[in-house]
Amino acid sequence: MTTLEVVTRTHRWYTVLPLTAILVYLLTLTGYWQLIFAGGLLAGILTKRPRTSFLVATVAGAVGWGVPLTIASLYYHSGEAATLLVEILGLSSSLSLVPLILTLLIAAVVTGLGALLGAYAYGAIAKVPETVESD
Repeated sequence: MTTLEVVTRTHRWYTVLPLTAILVYLLTLTGYWQLIFAGGLLAGILTKRPRTSFLVATVAGAVGWGVPLTIASLYYHSGEAATLLVEILGLSSSLSLVPLILTLLIAAVVTGLGALLGAYAYGAIAKVPETVESD
């Protein structure tokens, strides 16, 4: 199977979800967390359906970013930093999960928007007719 066949074939959500989650996880783990948009873009190109790609990439973004965030919370005690942030915001100290939840929400939305862009861009490119030049 060539690369063109892989891209032009419509993939099911259950194959794209782990692929996107692993890509987002690896980007986050290596320090390139700003590129999680590209993980969503890949999901959008592979699924080709905007609604499906948005949902898949949203879940994959939250999972792919949530795993390293959970590991960091457990081993590096970043919960204390979240508590400090909540206190700076003037909220109750019992709301220390709010920054973590907002972080996952941001990851999910960024990845989901990348998927929408990928799906709509693929649809726009696929509709462009090929021009045949005559001699």
